[in-house]
Amino acid sequence: MWIRGFLALFLLLASVDAQHLFLAGGGLTADSYFFWNRLILFAGGRGQAKIGVITAARDDPEEASKELKTILMNHGARQVTWIPVSGSLEDSANNETVAAMIMKQSAIFIDDGDVHRLIRVLRNADGTDTIVLAAMREKFRRGVISGSGAGAAALSGTPLPISGHSYEALVHGTKVHTEPAPGRRGANRRFAGCSYLTSGLGFLRSWLIEPHFNEHSLHGRTIRLLLDTRGAVDSFGLGIDREMAIAIYRVGSEQEYAEVLGNKGGISIINTTKANYATSPKLHISGVQITFLTEDDKILLGTAEEVLPATWKADLAGEEWHILATPSEDIFSADKDGTKGNFNRVAKRLFDSQLSKKVSSVTWQSSPRFLVDMDSRSGESFHNDSPSTSQHLISYVRLSVSISQIA
Repeated sequence: MWIRGFLALFLLLASVDAQHLFLAGGGLTADSYFFWNRLILFAGGRGQAKIGVITAARDDPEEASKELKTILMNHGARQVTWIPVSGSLEDSANNETVAAMIMKQSAIFIDDGDVHRLIRVLRNADGTDTIVLAAMREKFRRGVISGSGAGAAALSGTPLPISGHSYEALVHGTKVHTEPAPGRRGANRRFAGCSYLTSGLGFLRSWLIEPHFNEHSLHGRTIRLLLDTRGAVDSFGLGIDREMAIAIYRVGSEQEYAEVLGNKGGISIINTTKANYATSPKLHISGVQITFLTEDDKILLGTAEEVLPATWKADLAGEEWHILATPSEDIFSADKDGTKGNFNRVAKRLFDSQLSKKVSSVTWQSSPRFLVDMDSRSGESFHNDSPSTSQHLISYVRLSVSISQIA
């Protein structure tokens, strides 16, 4: 019954103007049909979609726009327009003619690159919206905003990380980025932890969006930043793997829900709202919950993160392949030996083991060393072979995670 209702809702969404976000984790190519086809569908369909592309995060924005135009036109867009905003075009984001171009599009796509550069272009120096950003907000009220990599991260409604990795963020903490004084090198270059901007552009409120998530094992960085900036309003982490995407329909409404697109990784949701957190005498974090979704899974973001696994997936309980979980001695490794980060591999193996309900791993760094405990007892997991690739996929919900400094 739930699934039939969602299918009906999906068909309705395709024909109704509303606020939709399509966020990719980076690495999109001409063959990323899962993303481009969905974007074009919600932008009016083949032969009708008019896509405006923002490439301000790139070193050569105009050249990057040409490649995107070819890709989008080949996927059926009627028109693809470069929105000429960049750091090299003085005050281009406060140009009324450029802002008017935004309003003529049926969807906006923001390309990957340097997220800090992108924010500097779209925001005024005092933090207020440029004219172009204001036009994007107006377009979003009845249309589609999309992005990949930095273009997705910039849409966060929470503090936005611009540097640092998991281990370094746990050791050194987080720090608001400050722009260097003219003629001086930035002090943030000497900061080994996670530097962050006080806010992304705010299109997805209460969500910290992290692209390239499992490839770079960004769990520790995301957890530390969410905890260091925890306030009166609950915020969550949304990690998107490379060549994966999440479509979020009717953003901010009672009908808001999200769907995982792609088959080469997954989407991670980090919930620190009930976590215990201490930095003295040693760092200790407990009560973090992590959910990992794969191809075709859906989630109700506005109602306690209720997950609806893909119809072709079955409950993994009772069908586990392995006897025991396998810990890691390098839990925050990033893309080591061609794998997509040890953290998520350890977690999936835990759910796919018949006897293990807990597993403890450590960092390879020993000054200090961290212990990462995972507990699957309060969680659920689902699995099956992908209908598109035949690869065996595992999704899991409510993995409990603790991180402690032990040496």
